Amino acid sequence: MKKIFLPLMILATLLITTGCSPITSKYRVTVDAITAPNTTVAPGSYSIKALGNDTDTNDLRFQEHAERLTKILNSKGYTQVANGYIANQTIYFDYGIEKVKEEVQTYSEPDISFGISWGFPYGYYGRHYHPYNNFWYGGHTTYRRTYAYYNRYITLLAKNSLNKELWRVDVSSIGESKNLRKIVPMLLEAAEEYIGTNTKEPVKIIMKEKKDKKE
Repeated sequence: MKKIFLPLMILATLLITTGCSPITSKYRVTVDAITAPNTTVAPGSYSIKALGNDTDTNDLRFQEHAERLTKILNSKGYTQVANGYIANQTIYFDYGIEKVKEEVQTYSEPDISFGISWGFPYGYYGRHYHPYNNFWYGGHTTYRRTYAYYNRYITLLAKNSLNKELWRVDVSSIGESKNLRKIVPMLLEAAEEYIGTNTKEPVKIIMKEKKDKKE
């Protein structure tokens, strides 16, 4: 029984240390919000438009992100209207990614081979040999890896019917991932609390990745 129990414990340890346990990713996010001076900011009717000429409002991914923004605005008391001409506010929305840094790191690791004996091998008797201590070491291997870091960002800008800016929220996060479909919703979530507010200076927060619920 003892011969089987120890290898099973080793296998369980390997499964845990090689990433089979759930890990929640965390993101460092910066939020910068500002409102127009001497202006009362309040929820009202709105329409969403792309900010800048590089974003296509007909793009499926823009529509996907805009739908998330709509839910956030509606939860804060805003009312979306189909006709932008009758809206009290136009919410301009933009998102994107830009490379900010690239570096190459060199590191070395020992060459280790690992084996598990489930019984005593032939020729064990009369020798000093432990069947559960099968590690072999053989030099080091040098690796080089290139790390690229990107600034992932969103911008929300509200203007009234006279084209006057009412409030603006900029949210950004620097990291290796370029998956905007996963990161933009997180940046929108970070912006929610600061819509229509003034942070005076950029605010640093930590966001945890949320796993999509399986249907």
